[in-house]
Amino acid sequence: MKHFIIKGPTKGVKGNINISGAKNSCLPLMAASILFEKKVVFKNIPLVNDVYTMKNLLIALGSKVVINKSNKMMTIINTRPHKLVVPYELVSTMRAGVLTMGSLLGRYHKKNIYVAKGGGCSLGIRDINYHLSGFESLGASNSLQKGYVKISSKDKLKGSLFKFPKVTVTGSANLIMASVFIKGFHIIKNISIEPEVIDLINFLNNSGANIKFLGKRTIKITGVKELIKGNHNIIGDRIEAFSYLCVAAITGGRVTVKNINPKHLKTELSILKKIGYKIKTSDNSVYLKSIKKLNSVKIKTAPFPGLATDSMPMLLALLTKVPGKSEILENIFSNRFMAAPELSRMGAKIKVKRNKAVILGTRNLFGADCISSDLRTTFSIILGALSATGTSKIQRIYHGLRGYSNLEKNLKKMGVKIKSVEK
Repeated sequence: MKHFIIKGPTKGVKGNINISGAKNSCLPLMAASILFEKKVVFKNIPLVNDVYTMKNLLIALGSKVVINKSNKMMTIINTRPHKLVVPYELVSTMRAGVLTMGSLLGRYHKKNIYVAKGGGCSLGIRDINYHLSGFESLGASNSLQKGYVKISSKDKLKGSLFKFPKVTVTGSANLIMASVFIKGFHIIKNISIEPEVIDLINFLNNSGANIKFLGKRTIKITGVKELIKGNHNIIGDRIEAFSYLCVAAITGGRVTVKNINPKHLKTELSILKKIGYKIKTSDNSVYLKSIKKLNSVKIKTAPFPGLATDSMPMLLALLTKVPGKSEILENIFSNRFMAAPELSRMGAKIKVKRNKAVILGTRNLFGADCISSDLRTTFSIILGALSATGTSKIQRIYHGLRGYSNLEKNLKKMGVKIKSVEK
């Protein structure tokens, strides 16, 4: 099993990083391909482990999936009906596997669909009750049988009205996909407006779906008979972009991240400016330059356009080196501070109580042996190791490889002393 060795401290990194397509957009888009009887082509796909896991899942269900690595393109063809059992061995390592519920229900609503309850990162309670309640609003029933969720409807799915009790990204995507072919129209309130959900809506609309916004978080989906051939360019990965901005920030360097819409990072960039970093943006890039005087901050995660919970672990690491007392409130997941104990082993001063972390900035961190527990924790620990004196060993980096393409290569390009080692 691979682990990273990082020699620090790294100071003054610089460079340009081309950001990959958004993993959190690509996965629901791949799930949505189940709705199509004709060919679907995705461009700007991220070449990360989660995408290959979803590819294997689609193939297991009966799709033909071809990835062109050099062009970062994916072609999906459905020439036969899909299998309606989504196996645990493929869903257990990736939360996004539950997204097949919505697309399978949307296309095969009169048949019994069995989807294993999902896995992925250990971020606390990530239940699918909101997803299932949304399906019920269309007339679909569900039950749990030996770890699999059984979903079906005796009649054609019918539109009505549903309001999510709480904003949910995957829940919104699932219900949108399930509603594409319904009878009549469906009103969905309090949906997620994360860029990745908007990307899914744009893709479906461009392919013949009828989805319209009635307000900031309310949409109306009018059922259509079929979707035409799909062709879509995936948006840039805002979390990957922010991760590399934090590499420059914590090392006192500068970097330009390209292939990213700065509007997707509005709150994150505002926080970096408040801390004291200089930010410049263009239509598809962000430039960050470090300065000596930095300020502590109080921040909280929230659904978009608020601070993304996926961006928070990187800020947690960054604030360990910012003078003064900073505070973070985590309002999305119950177990998001998994990086705190590992950063503390490097000498960071972090106290966590329930959903709040208090960070006292310190001048010096020291290399240590660390273990990653989830995708974003991996990058948070890497940031700590970059600014620490001495050598750090980071184990279980497979978590990070789920969501970052060419991670080691990009860090080396910026001037980081990092290498991956097989045990």
